[in-house]
Amino acid sequence: MKYVKNKGNKCLVKKCERDAVCRGKCYKHYQQMRLRGEIRTRVFIYIDGICSNIGCGGKLFARGLCQKCYLKQKER
Repeated sequence: MKYVKNKGNKCLVKKCERDAVCRGKCYKHYQQMRLRGEIRTRVFIYIDGICSNIGCGGKLFARGLCQKCYLKQKER
């Protein structure tokens, strides 16, 4: 039988319910640390309101912008 150090443990990253694989992190978060050197978290805010871009007037999607403006900004 192979010894598994993290057997039965959950990932140390907040709000992650996956099983730990290496160094206390799940496979996804371990690979982010290995390849990028940091764990990135996505922030999506769903609030009733209007897009913060002047003249847009779209319904809020994330980070104070409507979905159209958010995706346009993300491409930059």
